[in-house]
Amino acid sequence: MELVEEAWNVAKSQQLWQPNSTIVVAVSGGPDSMALLHILHSIALRDSLQLVVAHVNHGFRPGESAAEYELVRQAAKQLALICEYTELDMPLYLQENRGNSQAASRQRRYAFLYEVCERHNANYIALAHHGDDQAETVLMHILRGTGISGLSGMAMKRSEKNVELIRPLLRMRKDDLIVYCQEQQIRYVNDSSNEHRDYFRNKIRLDVIPYLETFNPKLTQSLARLADVAGVEDDWMQQQVNQMFVEDVKHQDQSIIINCKVLLDAHVALQRRLIKLILSYLSQEVTSISFEGIERIRWAAGNTATSTYRIDVGEGIVCVREYDILRFVHSNNYLLFQSTKAKTLIIEQQQLPCMVQYGNWSISCKLYEGDAQLPSPASRYEAVFDYDTISFPLTIRSRLTGDRMNVIGLNGTKKVQDMFVDEKIAISERDTYPILLQHSNQIIWLPGVRRSSYSLVNEQTNTYIVITCFKVSSKSGL
Repeated sequence: MELVEEAWNVAKSQQLWQPNSTIVVAVSGGPDSMALLHILHSIALRDSLQLVVAHVNHGFRPGESAAEYELVRQAAKQLALICEYTELDMPLYLQENRGNSQAASRQRRYAFLYEVCERHNANYIALAHHGDDQAETVLMHILRGTGISGLSGMAMKRSEKNVELIRPLLRMRKDDLIVYCQEQQIRYVNDSSNEHRDYFRNKIRLDVIPYLETFNPKLTQSLARLADVAGVEDDWMQQQVNQMFVEDVKHQDQSIIINCKVLLDAHVALQRRLIKLILSYLSQEVTSISFEGIERIRWAAGNTATSTYRIDVGEGIVCVREYDILRFVHSNNYLLFQSTKAKTLIIEQQQLPCMVQYGNWSISCKLYEGDAQLPSPASRYEAVFDYDTISFPLTIRSRLTGDRMNVIGLNGTKKVQDMFVDEKIAISERDTYPILLQHSNQIIWLPGVRRSSYSLVNEQTNTYIVITCFKVSSKSGL
């Protein structure tokens, strides 16, 4: 019963479950899952655990599958446990939907396990992955190319869809589990598909690991220990980057932004993780984004990068360097961001005072007359005009090609495009930036940028208009 005590000690040290919990145990009928079921049953009374057996027939091996289910059903009956069962026709499903058979089977198997959890109000799913599985996983990641997260292999406890996936056997050897089954006279079956070399994992287990063990007989233990060490360090770094995400990353309109300097001031390891974390908020397929793609984003944030730069990261994500910030956005939203212009607004004389909404901007116009004290603009987003010399109606619109303005303090005109560049207005914002014109189609103000020389107030001004413009947060989500 050493394995029972080992599992109990691991569960306590790793806080795998809480007392009085219901645990769904995924049981295939193989030695690993049958050992898991009996080990958990042996320690269930200690923590008042309720166990529910769950078995999935994927439909790949009709004859064997029926025998496996019968074995699992009888085991559950002997232990006085509920046995939940489902039969999937995966060959037909793959014929209709294509895709990777192992990935599709896993997705549908886990969907069933989540259903069982909901049915029995369970918060845990116990999986029978053991140390040999962990070693295979780490080696597979190494061969495919991985970082420290991949070296950590499978987590002993992980949250997914409001359920905790737990692996109590992750530090145990398969040979020990087989011996346990033999000693306790626990019947099990061997899945014949485990001997097929069509699957990458099977090739690793049957060919690669035995060969490498000629150089290191304790390879499996070494890889499992590597996973333990890497997992702890990976968890610590992830905590650091999660804190950075909360403190330094902003949601703006339909994008995510971060200041380039803030990103570059972090350690390189955290830079890469933070970029991946940002991307994971925009796509479920971040794992397919290459190391080179992450490095291109880091380069774009650096001082050597141009002030405006666009990277198609992959998986429908665009990263744009806009002066001092990096903006991450879905490509379809980026196109909308670039091309959508707010409708032109007309403000008639009789409408004053008023407040209007222009895209993500609020613009207020207040009228002062008589002996009111001549105000000074509170910021560059406020401007004061002489009411008697300004030409109504006023127009608020986005930029047009060739727009120019008579800038106060300059002889002649200056292109609006050049002023946007001078003020480092992001490319993604220029098509929605409000421009104020008077009746003669003359641009009189770019809020926060420059003011024209038209309708300046002076000591003779009796009536004047104060126009204030400020940006409001978008309500749309990512």
